[in-house]
Amino acid sequence: MTDLATTAPQPDPIVVRVRNGALAAFFAALAFSISCSQALLTLLFVLVLPWATAVRTVGRPGWLGRLAHEIWADAEPLRRNPLTPPFLCLTGLTILSAALSGDPGWSLWVARDILRITTFYLVLWYTRDAAHALRLWMGFLVVLTVMAAYGLAQAYLCGGRPALAFGWLAPACAQTARVRGPFSIYMTFGGVLLLGALFIVAYLANVSWRRAWWMVPAGAVTVAALAFTYSRNAWLGLVAGTLGLVVTARRPSRVMVVLAGAAVLIAAVSAGAVMERVRSMANPQDETIRDRMAMWRSGLAMIADHPVLGVGPGQVRAWYPHYRRPEAVRPTTGHLHNSPIQIAAERGLPALGVWIWLWVVFFREGGRTLARLGRDRPRERALISASLWGVGGFLVAGLFEHNFGDGEVVMLVYALMATPWIVARGLPDRGPTAPAS
Repeated sequence: MTDLATTAPQPDPIVVRVRNGALAAFFAALAFSISCSQALLTLLFVLVLPWATAVRTVGRPGWLGRLAHEIWADAEPLRRNPLTPPFLCLTGLTILSAALSGDPGWSLWVARDILRITTFYLVLWYTRDAAHALRLWMGFLVVLTVMAAYGLAQAYLCGGRPALAFGWLAPACAQTARVRGPFSIYMTFGGVLLLGALFIVAYLANVSWRRAWWMVPAGAVTVAALAFTYSRNAWLGLVAGTLGLVVTARRPSRVMVVLAGAAVLIAAVSAGAVMERVRSMANPQDETIRDRMAMWRSGLAMIADHPVLGVGPGQVRAWYPHYRRPEAVRPTTGHLHNSPIQIAAERGLPALGVWIWLWVVFFREGGRTLARLGRDRPRERALISASLWGVGGFLVAGLFEHNFGDGEVVMLVYALMATPWIVARGLPDRGPTAPAS
């Protein structure tokens, strides 16, 4: 099969520079702003248009059809990607569930979030090779480290020091109990920090530290900031992802260096509060744990009554009072704090089956690519490990929080998912299971 880079028309150098700049800015924005990320993603989508062909054909008879044919032909490697069938099925079932819900207008508006799948294809389209991917992710990690340091400052200056939470510090201390960094809520910050921390640990566990010494303190700061979000689901995701990295990494002992540095920072800020939160995870009487279990039971009841297409995207809040358990704490909720249950309740069991299919294909293909990498390709191994275990940590966290509905986190996950196919482009023999791109 012809490679994407050779089939695509060669655009004007200015367009190439704009594309590359927009892609780099997109990765940086993923660390601090969904608004910037979405605006840059839209720009990248517009720049998919083969401008050289457009300039030559606009105004001539049939130019629109020829342009559409050109785009369709260029996208063939993306269309034949193994993840495309589950992505298409999930999209179709989401739209069908929304259209047939009790409030189709609102459900279709909520279902627009499915468009974030384009992140996977645009990153795959624009990223040239593993070296390019690594530069993009390094830019993300640099910005995320700054945001993590900002989160630690929030934890130190705002937590337990109400006198400091006034004046110019008031915006940063809007949530004094749990740090939220540049985002509107601590759960989102925790999800982004989780993926960044696992990427850093994956890199340090596979690659020589000589050129990446800065990632040791960066990883410690990122993990420490994650601790002060008090997002227990993200903590569990970090544990799961780290265990996976220890199994597959070339130098697993290095993981402990990052974790030890994070422990020092946590102790310097407020180790007692973090440990109290850790202990609460084993307490079945904890209020939030009891509430989550009640939500899960309510969600299972919704699934039993609406097994095929669910109640519709965005409809859990409307239906929850009818299914609310007596032991529930909150009177209402917009999601059920569990991604599989939420997807089945909103979109039905067939959609949940397709969602699981998506991850099975991803881990199968990513694992095969990792198995084809020799020990002489540490950076490529680091990229694949970060992708596999970053997504693995995300899925474990999603058992206790509906992070699949968190736009900032999901866009990062889709970008990570493209990595195995980008790395596979540089392998000499792709074999029958190689990526189509």
